[in-house]
Amino acid sequence: MKTIPILMPQMGQSAAEGNIVKWRKKVGDVIAADEIIVEVESDKIGFEVESPAAGKLVACLKAEGEIAAVGETIARIEVEAKAGAHVHAPAPKPHAGGTQEQVLVSAAESAELDRSELPDISKDWLSPYVGRMAMLNNVSLQEIRSIQGSGRQGRVTKNDLLAYIARRETAEPSPVATNGAAATAEPLPHNAETLGQVVPMTTIRRTIADHMVQSIHTSAHVTMVHAVDMTHIVALRERIKGTFEKKFGAKMTYSTVVLFVTSRVLRDFPSINANVYGSNLLFRNEINIGCAVALPDESLVVPVVHEADKKSFPKIAQNLDAIIKLARSRQLKREDVDGGTFTISNFGAFGSIIGTPIINQPQVAILGMGAVFKAPVVIDNQITIRDQLYLSFTFDHRVIDGAMGGRFLNAIQKATEALDEKDLDVAAL
Repeated sequence: MKTIPILMPQMGQSAAEGNIVKWRKKVGDVIAADEIIVEVESDKIGFEVESPAAGKLVACLKAEGEIAAVGETIARIEVEAKAGAHVHAPAPKPHAGGTQEQVLVSAAESAELDRSELPDISKDWLSPYVGRMAMLNNVSLQEIRSIQGSGRQGRVTKNDLLAYIARRETAEPSPVATNGAAATAEPLPHNAETLGQVVPMTTIRRTIADHMVQSIHTSAHVTMVHAVDMTHIVALRERIKGTFEKKFGAKMTYSTVVLFVTSRVLRDFPSINANVYGSNLLFRNEINIGCAVALPDESLVVPVVHEADKKSFPKIAQNLDAIIKLARSRQLKREDVDGGTFTISNFGAFGSIIGTPIINQPQVAILGMGAVFKAPVVIDNQITIRDQLYLSFTFDHRVIDGAMGGRFLNAIQKATEALDEKDLDVAAL
């Protein structure tokens, strides 16, 4: 017999730990491959953990209500030694990997690929999510090649990789989990208590801090700012916002306008709708735009509007309204936060006019929105009052140069200023 570990899964980019919600199986139960063993959740989403193989549950290492770090062993199952060598991994299911179509990439073979780079396979295909998971769990190119994929044409799927990680003789800790611990290593001043109140960072705040610092250390950040004349959009919104909400069940917001325009402009800028894995640049097939949402406890989540460029303005408004409500009520699922290719951060919601957002790795750029405000503007040598919006575009200078960044921002500016009711599918309102 052989014992294999069940690990706490990664549940979203900023989650460093998860809570054991409910054990669906108890010690001694016989378990089929793919059968759900335990329900877990982060502060944002819930997740069901399946067994990677048929066997018997021999240990539950965490009680319901207890916390485990991402990558930590939470249970063990006993399998036949022969079965342990070929742990079954099913095709992805909606509750385990989202319902979106996988975006796949192939690349030339490289025998010297470093573990920090995207595993590069000529005979198989990898989705960006699988590549990212491999990096987080320190799975090498050689190990990836050894996995027998259960996907189409032998492709290695998420569940294939999870099963491989679970059955490795020694599970390596996730960098996401270890970074959070490292962030607490800085000692307090000896007279800290006399200086003020000492309050430890929450786990989510430590994780966000680690993620932001890691992004700054990874990418060469450059920020450009353009002013967009929003006068006609402000007037249109004031005129139809009540009718729009009544008809579509969602608010007409400036975030929706910017997301709609950005999704269309990104079609012409594949280098901006991309991911970086080591020395590999992955041009994404889909345009999935994440929107940073601040939660009441000062944490942050980035739910995603998938295939935004294929959706009408009202549909984007409905999607955005729905996922923001899910985020704030902590009901997001794994598929709601996975697969983002570009991110928009609306710090204008808090009154800020200009900001310099930090790139959401492994993406290569992020767009920041300031508040819409009235300002004097010179038009045809005349001073007039217009509604203005500053857009801050932060990009990775390793991938995007200033000329491309300027063209991208200029394209968004012109497209926004040229919008009319027909473009937004609201002409009938």
